[in-house]
Amino acid sequence: MRIISGSAKGIYLSSVKGSTTRPIPDKIKEALFSILADVIPDCHVLDMYAGTGAIGIEALSRGAKSCIFVENNWSAIQVIKKNLEATRLRDKARVLKYDVFEIIPYLEKNSIEADLVLASPPYPLIEKKSYRDKLLTLFSSLCSKHMVRSEGLMLLQHRKTVFEITPEASHIELFDTRSYGDTQLSFFKNRIKQGHSL
Repeated sequence: MRIISGSAKGIYLSSVKGSTTRPIPDKIKEALFSILADVIPDCHVLDMYAGTGAIGIEALSRGAKSCIFVENNWSAIQVIKKNLEATRLRDKARVLKYDVFEIIPYLEKNSIEADLVLASPPYPLIEKKSYRDKLLTLFSSLCSKHMVRSEGLMLLQHRKTVFEITPEASHIELFDTRSYGDTQLSFFKNRIKQGHSL
């Protein structure tokens, strides 16, 4: 697992022991950042379910201004910090030990706004409709509380599935999906004001 491009290109990242995290394959990561090429420079990133930090660190390497890493596994937190030190990107990052569904009060207190939200939850969780609905409601709340800017994007990595936007998630819109084998990248935008389109 390495950084593909940017200031930290070629640096190999540490991984978390065991199977608590699922690193994104380089092929999919390259495709993702090709799609986001015009979005990444100078953007503020919120990386939820951060795992090893590989996606957020790739964004920082490619020119993102800052990244907040949200992860509730202590071993993963230590690996993210180690990877940030290895890539010399620690000064652009905050690493938080939080459940993603409890992050809003912290973001509110610190007046944080993101241009890009990255979410890669464990696949078995996102395959449960109740969990999908809860996560999309969280996305919607981030928009309604102005923690995702009006032109901001939210990305969800998951196995192929169908999303239903419930009334509780009415502030977001699914506007693009890309499939790579059994992995799907779903892109949402803020409906409160016309969002950025790829």
